[in-house]
Amino acid sequence: MDRRSFLAATAANTALAFAPSAFAAQGSRGEALEGQANRIPGKGVELSWNARSARTTIYVSSDPDASRRAMRQVKAGVTGGRVAVSAEIAPRPYYLLAANGRETRVAERLLPLEGGRNFRDLGGYRVADGRQVRWGRIYRSGVMSGLTAGDMDYLSKLGVKVICDLRSPQERQGEPNPFIKAKHPEVVAFDYDMGSSLGQLAQATTREQAIDVFAAAYVQFLDMLTPHYTDLFARLAEGQAPLALNCSAGKDRTGMGSALILSVLGAPRETILADYALTQVYTPPSFYRKQMAEAGKAPSAGMTAQQTQAFARMPSEVLDVIMGSDPEVMRKALVEIDRKFGGPIALAKSRFGLSDARIASMRRAYLI
Repeated sequence: MDRRSFLAATAANTALAFAPSAFAAQGSRGEALEGQANRIPGKGVELSWNARSARTTIYVSSDPDASRRAMRQVKAGVTGGRVAVSAEIAPRPYYLLAANGRETRVAERLLPLEGGRNFRDLGGYRVADGRQVRWGRIYRSGVMSGLTAGDMDYLSKLGVKVICDLRSPQERQGEPNPFIKAKHPEVVAFDYDMGSSLGQLAQATTREQAIDVFAAAYVQFLDMLTPHYTDLFARLAEGQAPLALNCSAGKDRTGMGSALILSVLGAPRETILADYALTQVYTPPSFYRKQMAEAGKAPSAGMTAQQTQAFARMPSEVLDVIMGSDPEVMRKALVEIDRKFGGPIALAKSRFGLSDARIASMRRAYLI
């Protein structure tokens, strides 16, 4: 997505770009303060929050974890729950909103890159104990081959240390990560064969069938990507962050990895589903339809030309599931993980090398 498309998508989808609990109420004194930041063409960054009647003070810093004392005050006594502030793209601005003795930290979720796909921050989400996931520590993304030199400089200045590439060897060869030549950050990948994990989608004729098959494929990823997810959690537990994980679209293999990370950090299920659904806001099915029409490319990663042709003949409602990020897919996959493994945390402990001590360490490192 180029910067112009990014700005248009952000402006058009402002109300969708955060967890559903963020604006559930009007910001009463006992409720957590929640907000969001979206870059708006010609207006800098628009901040919005749920305490609409409260007098809110806004602070900013290029350090995502800066104390209020170390931040610069931007606005004071703002009411109405919405305001536009001037902000350059770099250095990346992180905001603290304070109202009625409550605080929340917000930043742009989708990074304002010129190239790449679906590169966004997992920060800001509220977990069960009331803390937030730290901004600027864990990123999720689609293919990075389209990143410009400016994008790479921007990401390097964010301090990204390692990229966990979840793609198959064929995908990595076809669209190599540009940071491999740059040698920093480190790009980590493991070889595997996508096999038939997505092949049954070609047989789906309804949305419900597509959701069921896609959800089953997500659970199959747990076996296929065991080395990837084990390495990912090891690096996070060891503090190798900022870290980014990616696949091709940044929604399926990366979506499952992100769901596991947020689960381990204590995020509620609704928040995990909302984060998954954001992919079809930033890269809607129409993006892939256009790609298929213009270049004959597959709508999802690792598919053969024969599979791609079969998908091109699919009903529209099935293609929308394949090319989108319908939260029902992730919900069903997580329900199956609950049934089969006892939940994402139990799965991560039995399959991906985590322990109670490592989980506690991750929560100390990535929650604020």
